[in-house]
Amino acid sequence: MRAQSIKIAAACAVATIMLAQTARAQALDVLNPPVQVHAKKKSVKQKTAGNNAKFMPGSQETTKERSARLKRECQGAVNAGACSGYTR
Repeated sequence: MRAQSIKIAAACAVATIMLAQTARAQALDVLNPPVQVHAKKKSVKQKTAGNNAKFMPGSQETTKERSARLKRECQGAVNAGACSGYTR
C-alpha cells in the first residue's frame, strides 16, 4: 500500500511540474511575442518564347502518330528503349 502511495505522489509531482512549465512558457510568449521575419518576395520570372512547350497529361497521340514520330526521331539512334525496332 505504501509503495502505491509513493508512485501516486510521484506522478502528481511530475504532472504539477509539467503544468507549471507549460504555464511559464505561455506567459513568456504573451510578454515577449516572437519576432517574425518577413522574407523578400521572389521575383516572377518571365517565360521566354523558345521554351513554351505545353504539357499534355496522358498519351493524347494515336498509335499511328506515335509510330511515325518514333521512326522520325529514332533514325540513327541506339536500338534500345523507346527506339527499339524504329532505328532503321
